[in-house]
Amino acid sequence: MLNELVSELKSHGVNIVKVVDISMLSENEKRGYPVAILIGVALSPSYIYRLSKENIFDCSEFSEKEKAVDQLAEWTANFIVAKGYKAYAQSERNLSNGFFDVDTKTTPLPHKKIAMLAGLGWIGKSNLLITQEYGSALCMCSVLTNAPLRTENKPIIESMCGECNICKNICPAKVIHGTKWRVNSNRDLIVDVYHCEACLKCLANCLWTQKYMRNYDSK
Repeated sequence: MLNELVSELKSHGVNIVKVVDISMLSENEKRGYPVAILIGVALSPSYIYRLSKENIFDCSEFSEKEKAVDQLAEWTANFIVAKGYKAYAQSERNLSNGFFDVDTKTTPLPHKKIAMLAGLGWIGKSNLLITQEYGSALCMCSVLTNAPLRTENKPIIESMCGECNICKNICPAKVIHGTKWRVNSNRDLIVDVYHCEACLKCLANCLWTQKYMRNYDSK
């Protein structure tokens, strides 16, 4: 079933599919499900170029791919249910029905946490997930399930941001504090999410995102 699922997702433009064991998490986080599937779709290098080099404000591709990955997560959940198992897509639409805390802007199990359990990346000083391959140029969604899928958990990657403060320095709203993430770090000590303008400057100008842009632009 997993091979069929991954093949279908890849055919729809998905770049990353990771399956992890979440049975060790709290009941509030896992909601009775032992397995999580992370789905990731990369933003295009040309879009990153426009955001960073041309210094434009354009959320179009980001919004489109956020919507697309949500739909793919819901499709994945339906695919698994059709196989006789339970599944719940953590799409924006589903989470808005009681699983997103408006006051704290949090969900019980963020996609980023699933990504970290998969060894995909770390939390940057911008509070975005950073991966070595794509930087922060990923739109993600996840599915919780009881399907007996093969899982592949990996050690948590420590922050590789070093002394870099590009995201902090470029943030027009000055909401990034420049704090290096550590396991169990308090999010509010890293970024003031309540005043973030969602301009995507931190995402596009991250050194790791720029590396992704250059690598794929040269192919």
